[in-house]
Amino acid sequence: MPPTSADNPTTTQQRRLKRFVRQPDRLPNRQLTPKGLQMLAAIERYRLLPTSMLERMVPGDRSNNNKHLQTLFHKNLASRFALTTRWGTPGEFVYYLDSAASLNVLQEHGLIELSAQEREQHLAIIRYNREKNWANMRMDPDQENKLLFIQHELMVSRFHFLLEMACRHPKLAPHVSLEQWKQGPELWNSVDVPAVRMDNGELVELARTKRLPHRPDAFFTLRFPGNPEDQQFSHFLYEADRRRERTARFQVKLRAHYHYIVKQQRNRQAPYNVQRIRAVLTETITTKWRDALRKAAAHPIVSKTPSPLFWFASSEELTASVQEGKKTVPRYLVQPEIIFTPIWRSCVDDKTFKLPD
Repeated sequence: MPPTSADNPTTTQQRRLKRFVRQPDRLPNRQLTPKGLQMLAAIERYRLLPTSMLERMVPGDRSNNNKHLQTLFHKNLASRFALTTRWGTPGEFVYYLDSAASLNVLQEHGLIELSAQEREQHLAIIRYNREKNWANMRMDPDQENKLLFIQHELMVSRFHFLLEMACRHPKLAPHVSLEQWKQGPELWNSVDVPAVRMDNGELVELARTKRLPHRPDAFFTLRFPGNPEDQQFSHFLYEADRRRERTARFQVKLRAHYHYIVKQQRNRQAPYNVQRIRAVLTETITTKWRDALRKAAAHPIVSKTPSPLFWFASSEELTASVQEGKKTVPRYLVQPEIIFTPIWRSCVDDKTFKLPD
């Protein structure tokens, strides 16, 4: 009787593809499918995207979707790395692009349309990913700083995922759509604001100005087709705060937002080109820190009186554990519509807001 895999447990293991090494010769007959192209387009759109989000962004069985991701990796169309879990084992894969060939494939199949300027912006991100070489981060002496950057980018990706998936929800899709999303260096700018000093406990603006960076993490537009034509679009800026800076530095960031949007209305110029920014949304990691930031935002250094421009939410409300069958998963994976519930609070009072209040 011939031996079976049960008799030789290494046989099955030998047949498996290696997780961190590409083996294209082991997949000679695997083809790039429309589903694989959808996944590739999502990775390009999100910069860094974990498996748990990716496998839910296209229809079909999640184990089958994972095979398509496997094909993208071994065919060298997408790269990936795994962050270490608190138990010291590799966690889920995070996918990204570091080859212009991937961008070419998406353009050839009509999944993205880019102007020359937009293509150069996308290629700059690909070059940056290739330079940082995220897949070999564990051997990098700058590993800690890279990890902080990755955690921040994954927080931005999670918020983007929430918006996109909530807009696909059967009950919400007829009423709201994610019209556009921008993030990263294409939004970077600066703004000149009055310098300030304290005089007998009062904040006084001076005649001279100080230049502050204006670098939101993202800009997005929601469309509400059921509204009157001139009220269909709401525009927002988004900040992902991981409590890496003191409140004083955070106040300077909000001061830049306030002068850029309210005082100077520069949102009417590129790269935004919109008449109004409805709110600057800040998501931070805990409810306690959310309230600390709300208090900081009410300080006169941000604006003379607390501004309703600034809204705050806690990641704890988005990542709370919920049941999915027999498993426990983070809420954002199965209930993305939570992003459209009243989870936002201003620095003016305790009133809660929901998008697009």
